[in-house]
Amino acid sequence: MALDRDIEWDEALAQLSEPSVTNGFSRRAFLQAAAVGAAGSALATMPGVVRADRAWGAAAPVPLSPNEGILVLIAMYGGNDGLNTLVPFGSGRYNQLRPNIAIAQNRVLPLNGAVGLHPNLTNMKALYDQGHLAVIQGVGYPNPSLSHFDSMAIWMAGHSSGGNPGSGWLGRYLDGLPPDVLTGVTLGTSVPLILKGNYTSGIGLPDSLGAAFGADRTNADDARMFDAVKAFAGGPQNGVWGDHLAANEASTIDLGGRLQPSYTNLNGSGLERDLTLVARLINANLGIRVLNVGFSGFDNHAEENPNHDPLMTELDTALHTFFGLLDPRLARQVTVMTYSEFGRRPESNDSGGTDHGTASVLFVAGANVRGGLYGAYPSLTDLDGDQNLKFSVDFRSVYTSILGPWLGADPTQVIGAAYEDLHLFTAGPGVDPSSPGIGGYPNPRANGGYWMVTAQGGVLAYGNAGQWGSAPAGTPIAAIAARPGRDGYWLVEPHGRVWAFGAARNLGDVSGTPLAGSIVALSPTPSGNGYWLLGSDGGIFSFGDAAFYGSMGGHPLNAPIVGLAPTASGKGYWLVGRDGGIFSFGDAAFYGSMGGHQLNAPVVTIARTASGKGYWLSGSDGGLFSFGDAGFYGSTGSTPLAAPVIGMRPSPAGRGYWLVASDGGVFAFGDAGFYGSSAGTGQTIVGLGA
Repeated sequence: MALDRDIEWDEALAQLSEPSVTNGFSRRAFLQAAAVGAAGSALATMPGVVRADRAWGAAAPVPLSPNEGILVLIAMYGGNDGLNTLVPFGSGRYNQLRPNIAIAQNRVLPLNGAVGLHPNLTNMKALYDQGHLAVIQGVGYPNPSLSHFDSMAIWMAGHSSGGNPGSGWLGRYLDGLPPDVLTGVTLGTSVPLILKGNYTSGIGLPDSLGAAFGADRTNADDARMFDAVKAFAGGPQNGVWGDHLAANEASTIDLGGRLQPSYTNLNGSGLERDLTLVARLINANLGIRVLNVGFSGFDNHAEENPNHDPLMTELDTALHTFFGLLDPRLARQVTVMTYSEFGRRPESNDSGGTDHGTASVLFVAGANVRGGLYGAYPSLTDLDGDQNLKFSVDFRSVYTSILGPWLGADPTQVIGAAYEDLHLFTAGPGVDPSSPGIGGYPNPRANGGYWMVTAQGGVLAYGNAGQWGSAPAGTPIAAIAARPGRDGYWLVEPHGRVWAFGAARNLGDVSGTPLAGSIVALSPTPSGNGYWLLGSDGGIFSFGDAAFYGSMGGHPLNAPIVGLAPTASGKGYWLVGRDGGIFSFGDAAFYGSMGGHQLNAPVVTIARTASGKGYWLSGSDGGLFSFGDAGFYGSTGSTPLAAPVIGMRPSPAGRGYWLVASDGGVFAFGDAGFYGSSAGTGQTIVGLGA
């Protein structure tokens, strides 16, 4: 009989799960197996049994080393509504689409000028403000399915093929680890596909002591039975299968004893109780690398707010409790990630609910997480053919960002292809990034993001970059420049008209003035109270507190001028030509150029280092040239590109940079975090601001 994929989430989860290899380790199941003398049957329920062609080890769990990472996965089953979790309060369209369930702007916990957290996520907002919560917007995958079964299978499999290869991404990760009974754990008696490997699998732990054979010795009769069972493992006496059975039973009872303290006085209910148990298991340091927890109730087709609001409170409270219980010695080894099989439709229904949708939001939290906004918020006007949200971050990029930096695996081998690393961590597991001599990067949450401008005047904001406005649709734009305080930006047209947004002020322009060359760049002064306009002929126009230090206007050039970078003091600047030639004015020192050298592609821009004692040049192929104290962190010079690179900006700390292509593709190097791109949207990008 064919599987019905139009089933509810709980049925889908059941179809995508299998009984745990320890599911038979209740007292009743053990006694039933022993009573019939079925050694083979009993072995099939043991943590030391063969699963596929590989066996779980029956030895005691091995504690983790100080630099091994732990991942706690919270599966939000049913399809969490991303729009009411991360609320686009700056969008009037949000209220139009959801007149009966929209969250009022004055209740939202703002993260920037456009989006904010659900009002019940107060502890998570505090975690975000501390720089330890990554909020990943617009997560999804191509050709999305609205079926609980299909979408769960795709997320759990985590394979580049997009389908279900018969194993889960974390199960395949476990395949690469030394066999240990507790390496991968899920709470419950069924193991979901996500923890099923090709050779081995995670195990299910019960949610109460009563179901764990050997764990509860409070009853004297049970304690005597456990001791008697363990005595069978005292030496060779029962034959090969009997000795194997006895050894595994003894190991199981020992394991139950190790688990027992984590279950003692375990009170409460729901997700908070589950995460309390998870924190205790981590603190016991039993060698667990991955823990999976199910959190249900998100399939809100009707009366969403009365159901969704308490779920947000439960998530917020449970995470707060969890992080409060973690042993400080292990806290930097732990990362929490949430996910849901899909989001909800942008438009609410007449029942005060939402139907199955596509892109949504997920959270990654932990002491070493590089907090901030990642990806692009889904447009509420540019929808797909089914009027659902378009994704900006492939969920396999999130997996890639965790598998490599945090779990120490090869993401390409696990997922089947290479995906973008979002740079979610300030340092590796167990590392304090603030410690002297440790190579972690400072948390850039306050400055994490960038802007792109389209050829038609639209401004796209990513990460923590505020959305302050766009030029009227159809306005030709040459460049964008962010105000140094990141509280606004300027756009400039090729004929010299300036548009100012946010705290950026219009201090003058050259619109209506005959120009020898079109305007190609605008660069602000360090104070943000002035700017220079640059013409392709090398002409310089100064406004506000920007002083004129010289230009190439009127001078013969080997190639047009394409970029300007002011010095750190603002008392000088560099110009660069398409041939890589550098011209220095004011206090700008000359550190070298590519003028006179053969180039594979023309230079398109220049950016200075944080100190002002060096600069980078970028070619249209993404090739990077570093001068002075400018470090080289990577390039796309040898990578085939779908579209040419048109811009570059350094990271706030100057230990990395972003490149952007005309199709909106973004390439992040060094400590520059990836926050999303517009590749694939059909928009032509002409500038990058950061």
